[in-house]
Amino acid sequence: MSELNNVSEKNVTSVRSSQYDYTWEINNYSVWSTMVGWGWSSLIECEALHQAVMPEDKLIIRCKIIANTLIVTETIQQNLKKLPEPLPSSLGQDLKTLIEDNKFGDVAILIDGQQFLAHKCILTARSPVFAAMFEHQLQETIQNCVTISDVDPLVFKELLRYVYTDELTTLDTMAHALYTAADKYVIPTLKSRCQYHILDRLSDETVAETLVLAEMHSDQEMKKRALKFLSETMTTEVTETEGWMNMVQTHPYLVDETVKALLEVRKTVGKE
Repeated sequence: MSELNNVSEKNVTSVRSSQYDYTWEINNYSVWSTMVGWGWSSLIECEALHQAVMPEDKLIIRCKIIANTLIVTETIQQNLKKLPEPLPSSLGQDLKTLIEDNKFGDVAILIDGQQFLAHKCILTARSPVFAAMFEHQLQETIQNCVTISDVDPLVFKELLRYVYTDELTTLDTMAHALYTAADKYVIPTLKSRCQYHILDRLSDETVAETLVLAEMHSDQEMKKRALKFLSETMTTEVTETEGWMNMVQTHPYLVDETVKALLEVRKTVGKE
């Protein structure tokens, strides 16, 4: 009698687990029975079998087989657990360092006496306005020096940070200015984030300024929401804000639109 069980577990990815319960029976006489598991067969010696066979040379085998499939993965999973976790991506941090260190740039951007060194390839990839500027070989781009006069240096610095890293840290203080810069340089993701921040924080203090901003940049969604806010929550506090006073002077027709929106709301409420 022999059993085949000399198998190395460390090299096994899956095995078939089976149990064999069988009886060797000759003329209704059980001469040998056994049960084995894990799929390794137990074999009877030929001589013992020959002696047990009756003269008629008749052999009856009755088998009862219970088989279960088992996937052995524990060893492999344990080995995987020993592997160190891969390091997280450092691309954002590396690009942030690249722009904050103000080194190795191939174009200088001058704003109110401040110089920002940047990289044409990154600016071109992120902004079609910069791409057109560099592709058309204007005199200033040939000299690798661009002067910008209509953006505050702090705002442009934050815009550059976003261009390189997709990070924003000053939305609470310069969302409106960043929105304007994003629209100018056609950076839609930055513009969208600024718009969301502005609308999410509409208040009596900011709504008039937001309405003017929407009008200047033809942002119909922002304008609609600002008018809705004014028509539903209009108070004397709004008319006393600096934003409202500026709107009266620079965009007086927006006051008319606000009044119309307010009357529409009151008309609707009256019908109800």
